[in-house]
Amino acid sequence: MADLETREVPVKYQQPDDEFNGRIVRNSKELVTYNSTSHIRIWYNNQSEGYALHSHEAFEVCICVQNTYEIHANNTTHILQEGDILIIPPHTLHEYVNDHYGVRFIYLIEMNQFYNSHDYKTIEPMLFDTFLCNSQTCPDIYEKVYKLFMDMNSVYFTNANFWESQVYAKMYQVFTEIAKHAENAVSTETTNLSQSINRINALLRYVDINYAEDISTEMAAEYTGFSKYHFLRLFKLQTGYTFHDYLTLKRIHIAEDLLMTDTPITDIAFQSGFNTLPSFCRAFKKYTTYSPSEYKKLRSTTQENSDGDAI
Repeated sequence: MADLETREVPVKYQQPDDEFNGRIVRNSKELVTYNSTSHIRIWYNNQSEGYALHSHEAFEVCICVQNTYEIHANNTTHILQEGDILIIPPHTLHEYVNDHYGVRFIYLIEMNQFYNSHDYKTIEPMLFDTFLCNSQTCPDIYEKVYKLFMDMNSVYFTNANFWESQVYAKMYQVFTEIAKHAENAVSTETTNLSQSINRINALLRYVDINYAEDISTEMAAEYTGFSKYHFLRLFKLQTGYTFHDYLTLKRIHIAEDLLMTDTPITDIAFQSGFNTLPSFCRAFKKYTTYSPSEYKKLRSTTQENSDGDAI
């Protein structure tokens, strides 16, 4: 029997403003209500029901505190255990599936200015999809990252002076730790860590501009100056993907943005770097579980009405 128990939010975790009445989804897009005039919302969540399929422009982070929590994102199911940290990138369609009491912190943070930065491009591959951080997946950075989020709670819920600046500073530190995690993986394979990281990062910046071009693995290896075998190992260690998979995912992310416009799907396929419409549709569905037309409908930017469901 499902445990749909409702409990009060502890006083120390009640919202520091009076404007938060839950979360609202319309046409599968969440209308994020940030705290007052800020671009941040941190939520002590102990509801027993789940939360419908949605996406938003904010980075979302879920930290499971008590019991378990199930999250579906793209074609991956995460069963979060106590202490697990899941980072969900912007615009990712995801849903919470839950039927029992539990506690988790949910962070919604707008990071639009960060997306075009040099630093973000170096860790973007690690945030193409959800990023799970716990003592097993990230033993080198987990405790530091967990503490950073708990420190965010301290300044947010106490409404400390300059709390927004402090939260952003700590979020940037989280991204720095993720970058260190990638560097630690590469360090096991090379004696010249700085040179290897810089060469792969240069390739990532090149792909960010030229993703629609025909870039083979051989060409990518030549661009970095590594042998093909050495390049393949270093690239996989630093990004978590083969070069082919990375390039495909980069193109799919470009296509996701284009699907929110009026651009025809066939044009989107070629503009994002796919040679044929069928190859685009196959790759897109493999990654997102939706066909491009289904995704376009879910992310529709048509006129929203006032019948959003608050959770």
